[in-house]
Amino acid sequence: MNNLSLSLFKGYSDKCPSTVTLAEIINLIHESSVVRDHTEKHRYFLSQGNAAAARREKSSTPCFAVAVRFEDGKGQAHIHDWTGLCLADIDHIEEGRLEELRRKACADPHTLLVYGTIGGHGLRILFLIDGLGTDHRQNQKLYRQFFEQTNRYYAELLGCPCDLQCKNATRLSGLAYDPAVFFNPEAQPFRLEQPAISKRPKGRPAACLLKDAVKAARKELEKSGIAYEPHHHNEYIMRMGYLLNAYGVPQVDAEQWADATFADYDGSPASVIASCYTHTESHGTRPLKEKASGTSNVKQIEEYLNRQAAFRQNVITGQCEIAYLTTDGASEFVPLTDRDVNSLWTRMSKEVGRTRQSDIHSVLHSEYVPLYNPFRDYLQGLPAWDGTTDHIAELASTVHVAGGQARFTEYFRKWLVGLVAGVLEESQVNHQILVLIGSQGSYKTTWFNYLLPPELRRYFLTKVSNSYANKDDLLSLSEFMLICLEEIDEMSPATLNQLKAMVTLKSVNERAAYARNKDHRPHIASFCATGNNVHFLNDPSGNRRWLPFEVESIDPPQEHPVDYAGVYAQAYHYWQNHFRYWFNAEEIESLNRYNRYFETPNLERELILIHFRRTLPGEAGIFVTTAYILNQINRYIRQPLSPIKVGILMKQLGFQAIRFSGQRGYRVYEYTGEEIVRNRHAAARFTQEDGPDDEEEAAVEPVLL
Repeated sequence: MNNLSLSLFKGYSDKCPSTVTLAEIINLIHESSVVRDHTEKHRYFLSQGNAAAARREKSSTPCFAVAVRFEDGKGQAHIHDWTGLCLADIDHIEEGRLEELRRKACADPHTLLVYGTIGGHGLRILFLIDGLGTDHRQNQKLYRQFFEQTNRYYAELLGCPCDLQCKNATRLSGLAYDPAVFFNPEAQPFRLEQPAISKRPKGRPAACLLKDAVKAARKELEKSGIAYEPHHHNEYIMRMGYLLNAYGVPQVDAEQWADATFADYDGSPASVIASCYTHTESHGTRPLKEKASGTSNVKQIEEYLNRQAAFRQNVITGQCEIAYLTTDGASEFVPLTDRDVNSLWTRMSKEVGRTRQSDIHSVLHSEYVPLYNPFRDYLQGLPAWDGTTDHIAELASTVHVAGGQARFTEYFRKWLVGLVAGVLEESQVNHQILVLIGSQGSYKTTWFNYLLPPELRRYFLTKVSNSYANKDDLLSLSEFMLICLEEIDEMSPATLNQLKAMVTLKSVNERAAYARNKDHRPHIASFCATGNNVHFLNDPSGNRRWLPFEVESIDPPQEHPVDYAGVYAQAYHYWQNHFRYWFNAEEIESLNRYNRYFETPNLERELILIHFRRTLPGEAGIFVTTAYILNQINRYIRQPLSPIKVGILMKQLGFQAIRFSGQRGYRVYEYTGEEIVRNRHAAARFTQEDGPDDEEEAAVEPVLL
């Protein structure tokens, strides 16, 4: 069994399989550093709410074909033979049940292999099937029958529905790191059984019952915002199955109705319904018709909720939050979950009387729940600043930068007040990005993480991305107070341009996951970034959005606690008193000069300064066009130069733009070959150490020799 051959792929997009043994697959799950790295990154990105990055990690994780062996591809036409294996995939397991279900699955004599899925909330179960032949078409039919039979078996064994969309024989199974992977080489194979025919209970008007139950179930699903739409087909059929079971509809009627109604479903609707009917204890427990006069009204629901908990609607996350009342008062506010609503409904049904769960849901999403802005609540609750202690400067002093501490303190002060303004003023956006460049392990990201007080730290997001144009990135602008961009020096020019455009967006108009409509949300996020390479700016038109600093060292935030009340009270005071946190024209010019140290080498700029200078007062000079400049500086350069960059740089360097005979050009003094050599010798004698400073470059106005 260990030597069973399987087809392994480097990722889900790979089309060139390699042949490995089952033992090698188990070894990859148990101790592969590559699989472990992908698994940990996927779970980290999920915990940070970065769904796009999590999907990217999952898609690049190695995967293998369970049912078939491939040759030169991974489609139906590339099937070489069959492995005799099948799988059951169980995901979204309730918290606390994972190990219990793992033990049950491992104890079953049919189970061959069990490992945890990459998301950390599911199990992948492999087992043997006996009865496949050499006819591929016949095997396809048999495999689907095996799949339905075995997945029903495990759904009943574990009391948890299986993912029935995995029934395609060419389906790939992604690997995930699991040191507790289970393998039983003595596993017993499944054999195909003829399914028993369900009988309807006698004496019941089955057709009427089904019709009324479907009508009632559809109304309830509609009220809950659940629709039969792309990416939600399985969820809709499963919820419908649970309701039909609770209403007492016979299983055979429900299965036949599902197959006829959901003919476009990529799978077996009847199998989904069957998994719902494994909960036999729920069958017929729900009366189909309820008298409206016997249910609780809105006033009764509000009075009951007042006795149970405090509620508030977080305007940033869009979530309702709950704090259960205890003998000591209210507990901490946490996001309201379906479990909370279900608990409130069951309690009220027992204590008050019949209550519609949908009515409780409607009350909790109405004006009954007050709006809550976590940023205003925190800032307005701070003690007033004493007007003397410079808490912001004290915090800035924990970061030791090259080129002078005064500039960092000044820029950090502006940026921090801009951060406060961004979350308090809907029309204001913090356009500057504070960047710390330094060696790895120097606490750069940690320092940024500790900038937010514990009460607001959930609104800090760390991102490592090669693109900033998807919906998740746009929504993060309205959901987080501070977004930290790691490895900023690894971003391409195109990505940096995307980022610059996103930083200045005033609002976001997107539909969040599971929301019904697009929502217009203000941009509240400020940006910071970290990197290792000081030369990362590459925009010749200017880099005024960036506030970069080369870090020499940072005092560990864990050992130098931040006085959050003092820092944010001071920043809030500045904002209230109209402190100018944005940069004026003079400051932008100074910032652009300062940022030249952080720019990537600019070939066009360097060559222009070698061959040309501005004319002195009274000096005639010559007229040159952009084409002439390119011809002069491009003689011995193989790399193509940009005429657009040349035009931008000539203006930046102060060359006078003039027009002659319908041609646009510049008045310049062009160095002779001898002068170029002498300037190079002079530059070698009059040098200064390279580093961030505020001085004009001497090459713009060289000494005449």
